Amino acid sequence: MRHILFISHARGAHGAETVMVQAIRACLARGARVTLVVPSIVPDEGLEAMVADLPNLSILCLPYRAIGGHALRTLWVRAFNRSTLRRLIAYVRREAVDTIYSNTSITILGADLARRTRVRHIWHWHETADAMFGFHPSLRPLYRRLTKTAHVLFISRQQKQGWEACLNIPIDGSVLYNPIKQIHPMKSEDSAPHDDIRIGFIGHFEARKNIPLLVHAFERLHAHTPNTSLRLCGARGAADIRFVEQMTTLREPVLEVLPQTLDVSAFYHQIDILVLPSRRETMPLVVLEAMQAGVCVILTNRSGMNELIEDGKETFFFSPDDAESLYQLLIQCMHQDFRQTIVQAGQKKVLQLIEHSSFDTQMTQLLCA
Repeated sequence: MRHILFISHARGAHGAETVMVQAIRACLARGARVTLVVPSIVPDEGLEAMVADLPNLSILCLPYRAIGGHALRTLWVRAFNRSTLRRLIAYVRREAVDTIYSNTSITILGADLARRTRVRHIWHWHETADAMFGFHPSLRPLYRRLTKTAHVLFISRQQKQGWEACLNIPIDGSVLYNPIKQIHPMKSEDSAPHDDIRIGFIGHFEARKNIPLLVHAFERLHAHTPNTSLRLCGARGAADIRFVEQMTTLREPVLEVLPQTLDVSAFYHQIDILVLPSRRETMPLVVLEAMQAGVCVILTNRSGMNELIEDGKETFFFSPDDAESLYQLLIQCMHQDFRQTIVQAGQKKVLQLIEHSSFDTQMTQLLCA
């Protein structure tokens, strides 16, 4: 029986964590022994709930940190992690761990553990190599060394090319697209009727998400087409609400700022158009989830999503620096027949992607071999 040690950078229920949990489920289904390591210094924000139905999963809650920022902070983090590293070295040797899996590029503990124990390391990178994701140029020498003893999993070809260009080395790795969460269609009787055209955003309210561009484009749209409203979902507190209120005079019911939610399906069924104006993304699967739910999607061209869906047929791409382009796309999508054509093509494409997804097979081949 293969023993796989999964190391998480956090205890949330977001992108990297949900992908890791899917990998854990696939490995358990193959009969592998699985141990999950989570950081005790941060509160549980949904990860334990996601794995609560996995009775054969062992969980180790230990004090450690993920890296972020420049090389000096990384040195401090590695020093902080030293005692936990020693405990894990003993655990890996005692419990005959065959493979170590680290769930983000900032999960440095797994890389250090793999080097010390000479155990095979699968390092799953979800971030791009730029400052928006916290990668500092001073970290390049460290990453060049650590990638020599790991097989790196990337979530798009574009992301892999970006990291190789940043580190100026070929990286031993492969591309594995993230699993797509299935969104169950909402029954018509459960869907609240609305006369306005609702535009939505879902995600963290952070700089790289480029929310001001969306708000300003919507202000122009609302002046042109009053029968429109905007819903921003993902607020984590009063600071996020103030952040939005400071950039516009629009208020409810035209503009709604909604709290972060795990029930993304309900949100998709409340909107007609999803806009993701991010300055940088890796592989935003909310796009494919929304398309399943019958939402027309407009998104940035700064992600790997253009490897899966086609511009002008199943979605629309625009530059996050071009507010005029976003405004014109929104104007086009005000026409229901035009929007419905895009929706139908998008739903068809996502169903094909789900049907042909090989995430579980490829992941177990890597981890359980």
